[in-house]
Amino acid sequence: MQQTCLNCGMSFNEDMRYCPKCDNSLDLQHDGSTITVDIAHQGERVNEALAKMQSEINLARKGVSKRIRLVVGSGLIRDEVMLVLRDLEFRGDIIDFEAEPFNAGAVLVRLK
Repeated sequence: MQQTCLNCGMSFNEDMRYCPKCDNSLDLQHDGSTITVDIAHQGERVNEALAKMQSEINLARKGVSKRIRLVVGSGLIRDEVMLVLRDLEFRGDIIDFEAEPFNAGAVLVRLK
């Protein structure tokens, strides 16, 4: 799949980390947008919700969105998501995360 550098407009393959034209870090480029994904309200079990979360984060990291908003509810799925996100932050797979202000059932994850 071809993507475009937001700095210079050069097309590149999605597996590249730096723009072949301007040498800009493609992993850090974003358009400021937020993707919203509900991982907890379609009857998912905890392991299904976690797998869905990981898949959506991996997909979003390849795009140009700055954040992903995970709708997790307020129960066990939320607790497990927070634990996994701590691990992803520690490993450097995400920048950081926080419970959405005024909505404990959603988590904002900063990807870039």
